[in-house]
Amino acid sequence: MNQRWSPARYARTADYLFPASRAAVEAVDLRSGEVLLDSATGTGNAAAVALDRGARAIGVDSAPEQIDGARERLPGVAFVVADAEDLPVPTSSVDAAVSVFGIIFADNPIRALDELIRCVRPGGSVAFTTLSADGWPNRARTLLAAELGAPAPSFPTLWSSDDAAERAAADAGLESIEVRSRELRLPLDAGRGFAEQVTERLSALAALRAQLEARGDWVRASTRLDEYLAACAHVESSTPVLVDPYLVVSGRKP
Repeated sequence: MNQRWSPARYARTADYLFPASRAAVEAVDLRSGEVLLDSATGTGNAAAVALDRGARAIGVDSAPEQIDGARERLPGVAFVVADAEDLPVPTSSVDAAVSVFGIIFADNPIRALDELIRCVRPGGSVAFTTLSADGWPNRARTLLAAELGAPAPSFPTLWSSDDAAERAAADAGLESIEVRSRELRLPLDAGRGFAEQVTERLSALAALRAQLEARGDWVRASTRLDEYLAACAHVESSTPVLVDPYLVVSGRKP
């Protein structure tokens, strides 16, 4: 995998992403007593959902610091440091598997998806979530990178549309494929700068902010980011909410 986050910085991001983990686990219809594999688990969001449903979980992530955080959070879960493209899980040994904004960032996401499916028993379900290239977090990252004079951060574009995601699942051998559109929602405090708030919540934006602050360029960059976010915020009941679309792709292993 090509992403690294510190647990302290990632904690609030994990909170923001938690609804997507719930959606992914719901998509595989996990039952009490079953075993779920969570590939690129981060700090264990999907594993936590599995436990709430009376199931067991195995979490795998390539970042040791994330696994440390997951073990502290969920001491009863088997968490392992390993790459999503080479999972240390026996073939056909789990009832279901998910990856929540995980395998899409692998160096070879197709290989990572194949590995996810390999571990599931015949008849078991697999689900993964994928981002929209048009979502506000990706555009915010691009804007802040430009303020640093750096190229836009890489974005996992392979499966950022319904058709591409469905095709990937079919090519990987899944059946009964469903692609569902979902939204992550980030309520904002209208009395504070939006740039301040989103860089507190998303670790990738926090990292860019730290670089800009070190150079003395954050004030200018935050003004530009505020302008962009104010234009794309969805207002409900006088409260601004940033809405980020994503896809939940699920299918059954033959």
